[in-house]
Amino acid sequence: MPQMQMETPARSNVFPRPEEIPRRKSRWKANTERLQREVVVVWFVLKNPGTPWYARIISACVAAYILSPVQLIPSFIPIIGLLDDFVVLSVGIWLIRVLTPGQIVKTARQRAELALRQGENIRPQAARITTIIVAVFWLLITVAAFFFIYRRYL
Repeated sequence: MPQMQMETPARSNVFPRPEEIPRRKSRWKANTERLQREVVVVWFVLKNPGTPWYARIISACVAAYILSPVQLIPSFIPIIGLLDDFVVLSVGIWLIRVLTPGQIVKTARQRAELALRQGENIRPQAARITTIIVAVFWLLITVAAFFFIYRRYL
């Protein structure tokens, strides 16, 4: 009995092989990396000694909110939890760009690019500092509330 050979059908271009797909970043990944870079820029604006005090306060508040484990809306809530981080970061970056001299922002951007290329992780240091800031803030609120209640009711 003769053996029949089946021809393999020509591969269509509808579903190209993975190695044939050009490597490019998705829009989501590019935007995510841009936001991460902006957080690092905020951090370096905060650390720059030439930053005006009002821009430094805004940078500290943005960094504290983004990097703090205590948030108004927790990040694990699917959409709203990350949306509030995005809004705080966007408004904070806009204010920092408006209120901070251009040279300081440019220097912070360059430092952020260098830090991200070298793989520097600022998160442990930033988290430590923001945790201290948040803890001191809550301590001050607690002490103020105690004195208010003590004077008013006791």
